[in-house]
Amino acid sequence: MKTKTIAIMISSAIVIASVCTVLIVFIPKQFPQPTGIDWQFPQNSTMYSDYIKVPYSVKMVDNVGLATDVYLPSNLDNALPVIFIRTPYAKDALTLMASYTQTGYAVVIQDFRGFYDSEGEKSLPFITEQVDGQISLIWITEQPWCNGKIGTWGPSALGIAQYLMAPKAPDSLKCQLPIVATPNVYNAGFRGGELRSELFIPWMEANQFPQESFDMLQENEKYNPIWDALNIEANYSDIHVASLHIGGWYDIFTQNTIDAYYGYQHSGGVGAQGNAKLIMGPWVHGGMFGAATGEFTFPNQDLSMMFKANDALFEKWLKNNSTLWDSFPNITYYLTSSLPYNPSQLGNNWYQAEEWPILSTPYDLYLQSNFSLLENPSLTVEDSLSYLYDPNNPVDTIGGGNLALPAGIYDQASLELRDDVLSFSTAILTEPLTIVGQMQATIYVSSNCTDTDFTVKITDVFPDNSSMIVTDTIVRARNRNSITNWEFLTPGEIYEISIPLDSTAYLFNEGHRFRVDISSSNYERFETNPNTGDALWSNTTTYTANNSIFLDATHMSRITLPIVNYLSLTPFDIEELTPSFIPKALNEEPMENTIFSGVWAPLVQVIRRR
Repeated sequence: MKTKTIAIMISSAIVIASVCTVLIVFIPKQFPQPTGIDWQFPQNSTMYSDYIKVPYSVKMVDNVGLATDVYLPSNLDNALPVIFIRTPYAKDALTLMASYTQTGYAVVIQDFRGFYDSEGEKSLPFITEQVDGQISLIWITEQPWCNGKIGTWGPSALGIAQYLMAPKAPDSLKCQLPIVATPNVYNAGFRGGELRSELFIPWMEANQFPQESFDMLQENEKYNPIWDALNIEANYSDIHVASLHIGGWYDIFTQNTIDAYYGYQHSGGVGAQGNAKLIMGPWVHGGMFGAATGEFTFPNQDLSMMFKANDALFEKWLKNNSTLWDSFPNITYYLTSSLPYNPSQLGNNWYQAEEWPILSTPYDLYLQSNFSLLENPSLTVEDSLSYLYDPNNPVDTIGGGNLALPAGIYDQASLELRDDVLSFSTAILTEPLTIVGQMQATIYVSSNCTDTDFTVKITDVFPDNSSMIVTDTIVRARNRNSITNWEFLTPGEIYEISIPLDSTAYLFNEGHRFRVDISSSNYERFETNPNTGDALWSNTTTYTANNSIFLDATHMSRITLPIVNYLSLTPFDIEELTPSFIPKALNEEPMENTIFSGVWAPLVQVIRRR
């Protein structure tokens, strides 16, 4: 009898367990239903502790579906402002941003066309992002959980997508936060007409672009109308959104970020003009969370900078709370200075301004045939220096604003020993020299070839004779006057070439020297010029160029510096700003232990891998 009872109990338990399993599997999950809007969570939603994820495939104009995840608070009751993110680095890598649902936002994250879960094919990088972004904005605006206010967010490629969708965007787009990005893909990819091979090629390879994409890059070496869809600089007046632009002095898009700020602030349409802010830190690409800038880690960095910036923008323009936004000056910038040779600790801290560029005094230093830099040049009737540039033995890239290569401040002294590098230096400084803004090189050149490159690099020569890079640039001679047409050199003829460098904020300490390096290559940062005049990757041979720099009374090669008085700069204490919200990782660990791996590291790992 006892055995029978036990058997009945076991059988009953099995039946109950089976019924419960059936109920769990076959009864649809019941989601909390909003009462304040005419909408219900669809059954393909996924419930988490603090929010609900709803997947969509949003159709573009050609019926291609873009994988789009919508994150909404589980207690959704009213339509919300939306934070919209478009990415080529997998929307699932950004789920930490769903934490913003805890403070009254909907979050929408979408894969680029041809990436991860989205349909479509890859073509020229970013060629469809303008149209795809705007169609997606319209779709979001039409959803009942959107209250008609959208802000965009994201670094690098995610920031480029923001810029491209901005002109003539729907009125629902209220603000943007592009981080380390460019509004002009051609300008960023072809510096002075020369391909930034270290930027374009590894990124395209890492993201598995087809051969046809590389062919398109080669076929469109000259700027032409195909690049207009990747360049908003002629369309700032069609932008009507507030913006906060964040960049770094050793980033791959340093000047592009500043140019975008200036375009929104001064040439933007109603809503954009006068409502832009800029933050420039001592960062390499992806270095906003205290990463080293090459050989140095600069002090006085604020690891919660990104969240303070997010709060400032979104609370002001999506929730009409201006408290934090008004605490940020128009311009917040970090003044870098030498480490460790900085006994007075001048610079290496945050400063503020109401406009960029800040007020400065142009200061010319003239290149001399004895390799000095002089304010009052001693010029002869005829003088020049020459070197041989062999494209099969280029000057190596060591640091600077790189993506796939080590980036930031590195010693250039080993390169300056080469015969094809001309180094011009000031005397040892007896007082600090502070540069804030954009330097300009004006050099008079000739070559025995119809085309060649000229590079300009600025370094800080420390007391131990290490030569630490500040900024650099390049120009392809045939592009010296135009990016749409080629103007080849006549061998032996002298040409004036003006070469703008990226903006910087740098204090050269007393006891140091200011140096200019002139050469004709910087590889792999830039493609090497074969000196043949052939189109990109089309040469079958190479020539050695005999290049000359002229330094006489008729041809006054020089570098123009924007000099400021260090004591006139206005400090800014960024640590006094307190963000109202710092998103926690989904496992509720402290932000310090999770933010780098949770938000930024997936992007850095992808964009830096070869």
